[in-house]
Amino acid sequence: MNLHKFNSISGNLKSHQRLIAVSKGHDLEKIIRLYNKGQRDFGENFLQELKEKKDLLPSDIRWHFLGNIQSNKIKDIVSCSDLIHSIGRNKILDKILKLESNKKINILLQLKLGEEETKSGFNEKEIYKILSRNKSTNTIIKGLMVIAEGGIQKEKLKLQFSQAKNVFEKMKSMNKDIEYLSMGMSNDYELALSYGSNMIRIGTSIFGVRK
Repeated sequence: MNLHKFNSISGNLKSHQRLIAVSKGHDLEKIIRLYNKGQRDFGENFLQELKEKKDLLPSDIRWHFLGNIQSNKIKDIVSCSDLIHSIGRNKILDKILKLESNKKINILLQLKLGEEETKSGFNEKEIYKILSRNKSTNTIIKGLMVIAEGGIQKEKLKLQFSQAKNVFEKMKSMNKDIEYLSMGMSNDYELALSYGSNMIRIGTSIFGVRK
């Protein structure tokens, strides 16, 4: 675990920027060490792991669900998460919008960048359409989540981050609830911040390699 890296990243963030410490695959002791340093936002990819950690760790932790969502687990994911980042398919979005929940459901829409077949996500037009037709009072679209293509040149990465920033700005002009641009991970977070990201998702750089 690299507390020096954590201090460096978190210490350089502006007041409106948030660090999500991606704790998937890491033990409770590491999470508590960051918690004791003041970190409150943690990200998980798997429901079972999220449930177990949420039950055992302090109640003021804000949990971010970052993983692929299976439709039969939506209700549990909603109940365990403060913000769901990975809404990238209409089937999942529709189920969440219809879900009866006793809490507000905060979500981000995932923008598909590039041509990778394995990545889910909406294109720009789909995102604007979702925003304009969402009349749910229970599900709040809070912003945009992006994952850049892997292994691309820096110039192409800049274009993708620029595209995401433009979509985010347009979303803000359409809806007052839009607040977060979740963009940037261990290998590209500095560039992402320079393109307007206000929520970075860092795992390996802080926690080290998962067992």
